[in-house]
Formats: sequence, C-alpha cells, structure tokens
Amino acid sequence: MKILLLAGNTLGARAYAQQLEHLSASLYEIKGIFYGDRDTECSIPALDDKTRNHLLQESLHIPNFEESLETTFARNNWVLQKVFQKDVNSDAVISEIRDLNCDIVIFAGYGGQLLREKHFQSHAQYLHLHPGKLPFERGSTTIYYSILNQRPITVTGFYMTEDIDQGKNIIHCEYSVPPRGVNIDLWLDNVVRADCLLKALDNICFKKPLIPNPLDASEEFYIIHPVLKHVALLSLKDSQQQNANT
Repeated sequence: MKILLLAGNTLGARAYAQQLEHLSASLYEIKGIFYGDRDTECSIPALDDKTRNHLLQESLHIPNFEESLETTFARNNWVLQKVFQKDVNSDAVISEIRDLNCDIVIFAGYGGQLLREKHFQSHAQYLHLHPGKLPFERGSTTIYYSILNQRPITVTGFYMTEDIDQGKNIIHCEYSVPPRGVNIDLWLDNVVRADCLLKALDNICFKKPLIPNPLDASEEFYIIHPVLKHVALLSLKDSQQQNANT
C-alpha cells in the first residue's frame, strides 16, 4: 500500500513520520510532501517528567520533536518532495500529490486549514486522526470534553471528505485520562493521534470493516471555552491519586 504523508512543519507531522518507521517495508511504501514557507518555525515543547511518565506508563511511543521531517525521511530513504507554499489547496501541492500517486494521503498540516474539493477528485483516500469520538465529539478541542464527561480520551481515524469530521470512520482508539500536570495540547494530543495512525493503517491494509455512524449522531461542533478548559484541567487527579484508585 502506497502511503503519502502530507505534512506541514508541525509537531504532529514529526510524530506521524516517526511512527511510520514502525510499519513493515514489505507492506507499505512511504512518501511525503513537505509544504510551507521556508522560514516556518516549529516550536519544540520540553518533555516534563509527569508527561514522560504518563506516556511510558501507557506504553506510547515518545517522538523526538527535535528531529526534522527531512532527517526522518532521509534515514529511511523515503521520497520527500518540498513545496514552499503554505496553502495546502494550492495547485503546486495538488500537482505533487497526483504525481506521487499514492493510495492513502495522511493529512498532517497546519492548524485551521481545510482541504477543498480538488483534493478529493483523485482515487486516493485521505486519512485524518481526530482527537474525539466521531461522530459524537466533533470540533477542535474535544479531549477536554471527554475529561469533563468522565470518558476515556478517544482518537478516531477516518476518511476525510469536504464536510468537516463527517467521513467514514475506520477506528476508535481509547486512551486513559492523564493525571494532573501532563502536557495535553502539545504532547499527549500528538502522541495519541500518532499511535492511532498505525492502528488505522493496519485496519485499512487488512480491509477490516468500517464503523457505521449511528442515526443519532451529534451535529454540533465543540471549541472549548477557556473557563471550561480550566475546569477540565482542575478535575484531573494527580498521579498518586490515580495510582491509588487502580
């Protein structure tokens, strides 16, 4: 199966690329498109002890955010094309995607960008990893709603369409709610998405059935209010309390 990582200079793209190294070279061919301005910076967050310990306890792969996409791709001898335009819908990006002719395009672009119709006119399926249980938790900050509702953190692997968060679901992956002090936005979010990526690709490769959407699916999109985000973080237990309850 031919895989294309459509990547901006983001933490998520670096986490995805390093996870793709765990795939079997006999089953997958990996290529990439790096798009964005030459001077686009990727701020690297420090890995604090609480975050590291939680990821290790959950047996999640910890990416090296210091490592660039170029380094990861060069180490594996993967093809990486560069398009120095930050518009993911530009003709230059679309042309490169068509030329590389892959089966699955993994979208790991810049926050807030939406893919337009011309992306979905080829045979390739676009795979996205959404931090929330679709179709019930749609929007950009659903991890905090999961915490508030005392549900496991869920990542959904799904096929993208022009309609936001409404494509066919491939897999739901559940993860433990972290203890207080874990870096959710920059570390946990990217790590669990990358972990779900491999499971989604496995389901696709071995043609496992898709997840049907229920008729009572939510039509609401969630963007967490700063106050509610603060309440969600306050509701988290510290690591000692979590260990005592398990």
